[in-house]
Amino acid sequence: MRPIPSWLSVLTLVLGLGFVANGLFMLAAPFDWYLAVPGVSDTGPPNRHFIGDIGGAYLATGLGLLAGLRWPWLLPGTALAAALFHGFHALVHVLDGLAGRCTPVQLQLDPFAVGVPAVLLVILAVAAVRGRA
Repeated sequence: MRPIPSWLSVLTLVLGLGFVANGLFMLAAPFDWYLAVPGVSDTGPPNRHFIGDIGGAYLATGLGLLAGLRWPWLLPGTALAAALFHGFHALVHVLDGLAGRCTPVQLQLDPFAVGVPAVLLVILAVAAVRGRA
C-alpha cells in the first residue's frame, strides 16, 4: 500500500475530527446541540434518543477515519462506510427538500453542512479504494 498523499491525509483528518467533535457534542449535550446548530430546531421538537443515535453514527465515522490515518490499510473500508452513512444522510435531506419538508434556512444550510462533507467523503473513499491512499 502506498503512503497516503498529504491532501488526502489532511482531508481525512479534518473530516474525522469534525465528525468526532459533532458526535461528542450530540451525545454529551443533545439539547444544547439541537439549539446550537442553525436549522435543526426547525425540524420539530428535540428527541434525545434520536440525536444520540445520529451522534453515535457521527462519532463512529469520525473515529473510523482517524483510525484509517493511524492504520492505512483500514482507510478504504472506513472511508467507504463513512461515505455511505453521510451520503444517505445527505440523500434524506435532498428528498426532504424536494418534498417541501424543509424550511428556507434548512434549504440554504443543508448543501454545505450535509452535502459537502458527503461529496468529500465520496472523493476520499474512491481514492482510498482505488489504492491512491
